[in-house]
Amino acid sequence: MHRAGSRILAVVLASALGAGALGCGLLNQVKQTVDNVSAITDLADRMGKSGNLTFTAEYKTDDGTATTVVQQPPKAAYIGKDGRFILTEDTLLVCTGKTGQKVVCQKSAVQTGQLSSADQAAYLSAVAGGGFINTEMALALMTAAAVVPGVKIAKNSATIAGQKSDCLDVTGIPQDANAGPNDVSAKEFHVCVAESGLLTRFKGVGTDDKAIGVELSKYSEKVDAQAFVAPKGAQIVQSSAPPVAGK
Repeated sequence: MHRAGSRILAVVLASALGAGALGCGLLNQVKQTVDNVSAITDLADRMGKSGNLTFTAEYKTDDGTATTVVQQPPKAAYIGKDGRFILTEDTLLVCTGKTGQKVVCQKSAVQTGQLSSADQAAYLSAVAGGGFINTEMALALMTAAAVVPGVKIAKNSATIAGQKSDCLDVTGIPQDANAGPNDVSAKEFHVCVAESGLLTRFKGVGTDDKAIGVELSKYSEKVDAQAFVAPKGAQIVQSSAPPVAGK
C-alpha cells in the first residue's frame, strides 16, 4: 500500500481505539472515516505510482491557461505561461519570462526529494498560476480530507482526453478543518485519476473561495528532451542554494 494510505489507516486505527470508550457517536464517525479511506485508497495508490510514468501532458485551468507537464523519471518539467520549473537528478532550474521575451533561469544543485511539497507548490504557482494543482498537491488534499469527520465522498467515473478515469466528489469539509498544520485547504473538490495513476482532473474551491484545479487536455507517452533544459538564449544564473519559492 502507498505510504499515504498507510498513514491514513493509522489515524483511523487510533480513532477506533478511543471510540470504544466514547460511545456510538464517535463509532459512527470512525465508520464514515473508514469508508472515506476505502474510497480514496485505490486512487491514492495509483497516484503514488504515477511518479514512474514517462509522459507529456497538457493541462488547462479554469481560465483557459495551459501548462505542460513533462516527466521522464527522475526528471520533471512544468512549463507555464510565466516560465518553467525543472527538476533533474541533481539540478533545479526556475525560469521566468514568457516565450519570445528575455528568459532568466536560476540554476542550483538540488538532490531528488530535497524540495518540500510547499516549495514545489510555490514554484508551480509562480510559473503556472495559483490555481494549478499537480499530483502531489491533489494527493495531499485527498488524504487530509479523508480523515476529517463529516466529509462525504462519492465515487463516479469519466473519460478525459481519452483516459478512462475513476473520480471522487469530496464535499462537506467543515471550515474548522482548514486551520492547522494538517489543514485541507479546500472547501470541496472533485478529483479524477486514470488507470495509470495520471491525474486527469482536479476541480475545487479553496478556502479563499477561489477556483483551483486543472483538467487534462492532451496526453502522449513521448517526451522532448529539450523540456528538461533551459530555453535557448536564456540567461543562466548559478546559485549555491535554491531560489526562494514564488519569488
